[in-house]
Amino acid sequence: MTRRATLQDWIAAHPGAVSLATLAVPFAILVISALETGPSAFSSHFATGIKGFLNYVDAFFISASFIVFFAVILILERLRPADPDQALLSRGLLFDTGFAVVSLLVHFLFVSLFALLFLSFFQRHLPPLSGLIGHWPNWLRVVVVFVAVDFAGWLSHVIRHKVPALWHFHALHHSQNAMNLMTEFRLHPCDLLARTLTMSFVFVLVLVPIEQAFVFVLLQKYYLMFLHANVDIGYGPLDRVFVSPRVHRLHHAMRSDLHDQNYGVYLSIWDTIFGTFRQVPDRVIETGVEGFPSEPTGAWVQMPLTFLRQFAFPVTQAAQTLRDAFTVRERT
Repeated sequence: MTRRATLQDWIAAHPGAVSLATLAVPFAILVISALETGPSAFSSHFATGIKGFLNYVDAFFISASFIVFFAVILILERLRPADPDQALLSRGLLFDTGFAVVSLLVHFLFVSLFALLFLSFFQRHLPPLSGLIGHWPNWLRVVVVFVAVDFAGWLSHVIRHKVPALWHFHALHHSQNAMNLMTEFRLHPCDLLARTLTMSFVFVLVLVPIEQAFVFVLLQKYYLMFLHANVDIGYGPLDRVFVSPRVHRLHHAMRSDLHDQNYGVYLSIWDTIFGTFRQVPDRVIETGVEGFPSEPTGAWVQMPLTFLRQFAFPVTQAAQTLRDAFTVRERT
C-alpha cells in the first residue's frame, strides 16, 4: 500500500522555499529591528542576560525541587528503564550537563534577544496583530499561547529534520546513545537559533511580559527532561494526545524511519493530525546518530576534545551540504 504523503514530505521536497520563508524572512526582520533599536540596547541586554543565566542556574539547578526531581528520575530509571544496560550516572549525563551550560547561555544571551527584537518589530509595525487577543482573560491567553507555541515547536522540529543543512546541527541533539534527563539541553547553538527563527511568528501572540514568558518556557524544561530520561513510560491511548517518554524515545531512535516520526514537543495531536505519529512494540530502542562524534568510548583525558568536535562536526557537515547543493545547481 502506498504511504500517504505528509507535510514533512512537502517540506523535504522544497527545502529552498522553506528556508527562505522560515529563516531568511525572520532574519531580515531581526536586522531591521536591530537597526531601529540601536546599538546601545545590546550592551545592557547582554549584561542582563549573564545575570539572568546565573540567577536561573541558581534557582533551577541549585534548588530543592531539582534535587527531588533528579532523585525521582533516577528511581524511575532503575524501576522502568528504557535501556536496562545503561548506567544511572553515565558519561553521557556528564557531557549533556556541559551542553546545558552552553545551551542556557545561548538562551539568555541570544534567544531572548531575538524574542525582544521580534516583539519590538511587531509592536512597532503591526499593532493590530500584537493586540489580537490582548483583551482576553489571562487563562485563555495562556492556553492559546501554549497551543500556538507547541504547534510552532512541532513545525520547527519538522523543518530542522527535513532541511539538510539544518538537520546537521539538530543531529547533535539526536547523537546521544545514552539518553538521560540532561539530553534535553544537548543542543547546538546554531540549532537553537534556527529554532528561534522558525518559530518567530508566535512571538506576535506572546502578550505577557517577555521576562515572564521566557522564564515560563524555561520552567517547562522539567517535562522535557522527563521525556529524555532513560525511562520506559507511556500513556496508553493518550500517547496520541500527549508526548510520553516512550513516544519521544522512538523519535531519537538510530533507525531513520523512526526519528522522522513523533515530532511533538508536548502534544502529540499534531503528529496524529499530520500523519507522523508512530508506535512500535519494541521496548529497547537504540538511540543515536551514525558517524557522529560520541563520548561513550575513549580515554577521559580526550573528553574536552570530543566535546569540541561535537560542536564543530555539524558545521563542517552543513558546509559540505551547502557546497554540494550549489555545485549541483551550477552544473545544471
